[in-house]
Amino acid sequence: MFGSFAKAALGTLSLLMATSPVAHAKASGIDTNVHSLRGFTLELPYVDEGFQMRNYDYGGDAIVNTLSHIRLTPDSPSRMGWVWSTTPLPDDYWKVEFEIKVGGKGGYLYGDGMGFFVTKERASPGPVFGNRDYFHGLGVLFDTYPNGKHDFSTPFVMGMIGDGKTAYDGAHDGDANRRGMCEAYFRNLKSPTKVSVTYYKGRFVNVQIQLQPKDQWMNCFTITNVTLPDGSYLGFTALTGDISDNHDIISVRAETLRAEALENYNFSPDMGIPVAPKISGGTFFGTFFKFLLFAGVCAGAYVGYKKYSTESARRF
Repeated sequence: MFGSFAKAALGTLSLLMATSPVAHAKASGIDTNVHSLRGFTLELPYVDEGFQMRNYDYGGDAIVNTLSHIRLTPDSPSRMGWVWSTTPLPDDYWKVEFEIKVGGKGGYLYGDGMGFFVTKERASPGPVFGNRDYFHGLGVLFDTYPNGKHDFSTPFVMGMIGDGKTAYDGAHDGDANRRGMCEAYFRNLKSPTKVSVTYYKGRFVNVQIQLQPKDQWMNCFTITNVTLPDGSYLGFTALTGDISDNHDIISVRAETLRAEALENYNFSPDMGIPVAPKISGGTFFGTFFKFLLFAGVCAGAYVGYKKYSTESARRF
C-alpha cells in the first residue's frame, strides 16, 4: 500500500518539477537571478536588416565593419569616434563584458587611446579619449601614449569618477583624477582583449582584464564607495592626435541581478561578482517555489490515495 502511494506521490512531484522553468534552470547550473541585458549587446554583424544599429548610436569617424569589428578610429592622425547606448543602464547593479583590439603600424609612437564610459551625458565628443571633458560618471581609460614621466609603463588602464565639475588632467595622463589603475599591454595582440566592469551602487566599481584567451582574469582595480548618477548611458570612445592607432570594439554584453536577489548575495569587491548566496528568510520567488513543492507533495498524496483506493476496490 505505502509503496504504491509513495511512487505516485514522487511521480507527480517529479512531473511538476520537470515542467518548472526555474527548476530546469537550476538543474542546468544556471543562476536564475542573473538577467541578461540584451539591449546592450553588440555582436556581429552589429546592424539589423535595415543596416541600422539597434539600441546604439555611433558617430565621428566610427565605421561598422559587419564582418569583424566596429572601428572607432582608423590608424590615422586627428580622428575621433564613438558608440553610445540609447537607453541607460540599470541604476543599482550591472556588469559589462567587452572585447577590444588596439593596434597599428606605429612601432614606438602610437596613441592616444580609448575609453569606456557610463555617464549622465551621452554622445558628446571631446578631448577625453573622444568623450567630453567635465563628464559626470565613470570613465575607464585605455591609455597608450605617455604625456609625462611616470613610475609605471604604458599602455595602462585607469579609472576615474567624474563629478561634472572637474577637468581631466590630460597633461599628466590623469594623475589628478586617477582612482585606480593597472599596467596592461593590450596593444597589437593577436586576439582581442577582454574587459569586465562591474558596478554595485554605493559599494564599488571593479575592473578586470584578460589579455590572452588562455590567461586568468587579472584584477585591474577596484574603486569603493561609488554611486554613479541614475540614468547613466554606456559609451565607447577613441581619439588619435599626431600619432595614431586602430581602436576597435569586437563585442559587448551586459547583465544585471534581479532586484530581489541583490540583498541575498555577498559580493567580493576584488572580484566584482556575487560569490555566495546569504542564508536568509528567502525571497518571494524562493517562498513561491517552496509552495509549489508543497503543492506537489499534496497532489501526489491525493493521486496516490485515489490509486490505492481504486486498486483496493478491485481486489474486493
